[in-house]
Amino acid sequence: MLLHPTQRLLPFLGLGLLLSLPAAAQDDDFDFLDYDEEETGEDEGDEGDEADDAGILPSDDEALPEGQTEDDFGFDTEPTEAPEDFDFSEPIEDDTEVDTDLEGVDNARIYRQKQDEVEDLPPEEEAIEWERYLREYPNSQFRSRIEARIDRLTDAMYNSTIETTEIREEAGKAELHFAQPFALENIDPRSKIRAGVEFGLPGYLAPILDFEYAFVRNFSVHGGVRGRYGGTSFEPGVRWAMVKSARTHTLLTLIADARVNLNPAYVGFRPQLAFGQRVPLDDDLFLDAQLQVGTELVSYGVFSPRAVGGANVSIAPGDTVRFYFETSTYMKDMFWDQGGTFRFNVISFGVKFLERNKNQLASRFEIGGGAMAPYTTNYWSFHSGAVGLDANYYLK
Repeated sequence: MLLHPTQRLLPFLGLGLLLSLPAAAQDDDFDFLDYDEEETGEDEGDEGDEADDAGILPSDDEALPEGQTEDDFGFDTEPTEAPEDFDFSEPIEDDTEVDTDLEGVDNARIYRQKQDEVEDLPPEEEAIEWERYLREYPNSQFRSRIEARIDRLTDAMYNSTIETTEIREEAGKAELHFAQPFALENIDPRSKIRAGVEFGLPGYLAPILDFEYAFVRNFSVHGGVRGRYGGTSFEPGVRWAMVKSARTHTLLTLIADARVNLNPAYVGFRPQLAFGQRVPLDDDLFLDAQLQVGTELVSYGVFSPRAVGGANVSIAPGDTVRFYFETSTYMKDMFWDQGGTFRFNVISFGVKFLERNKNQLASRFEIGGGAMAPYTTNYWSFHSGAVGLDANYYLK
């Protein structure tokens, strides 16, 4: 029997239909070609709205509690930094004990005890104590705080050193206003006019008239007339205070005077070195002490060196008065070809009055008087003692 061509195709069509049914079922479950990004976004948005409705995440209009922040996922987190008003220098209030059996570990009790020990120490000593503490407890739980404290103390010491240095420098440049001796030379360079006289029996008379000008606080020149044991002479010279400190109250002065004697006529040179020190005894009481040592080199037909010098102690018990005691030496005990040796060794004592001023060191005028007497004599037929008057007017 002959079949129509379409009838021959029917078995094949039926087999193809049966094979296509499982593939269609799989397309209903998942289709890679039909994936829709917009639909996925809408689904996620719906889920976010549901989370907001459930109260899981805060809304954009809802303010966070004070002191909290929102992280990248929208959750509230605590801040990691300490409040600005936290004082790291306050003692630790937490008494939680830490295992101190571990090497170099401390606890709050040990730290507080150290704070009490160093509380009243000056900055330098406190810093040293904290450094010792860190050496004893290198693993201290308060190490960062202690190191910060040491840094602050170091800054305080540095600033204090600068201020103290400036104050000391200014104090060192101030005037000292050292006591003016009577028979000895002035060792404190200052601008002043001096006038005085010594007179005694049987016929001793020695005038004093001198002008001194200080170019700077430690250097001055002077010139004047002075009556000495060898006669009246004109004496120009300089005063150079190599050390002049109002902070330490110290003077170290080089004195270089020329001497032109009038009768008999001869010339000489008097170099001396002087040291002076002020000693405060009380708030309103101080003592000025000085020592002078030198020589007088005289050309008097032959070379004739003489020893000169002496010491002075002046005490100021009040604003307007000073008492002084002084010894002076002028002698020749060697290299004397024209006769015997001579000695003019004298002690002097007296009182000086300063113009009334709240600060006696700033007084510009002083006047005083005293007595002089020889304590060793040789070749001294014309001097058995004298009295003297002395006045000084300080120009600045």
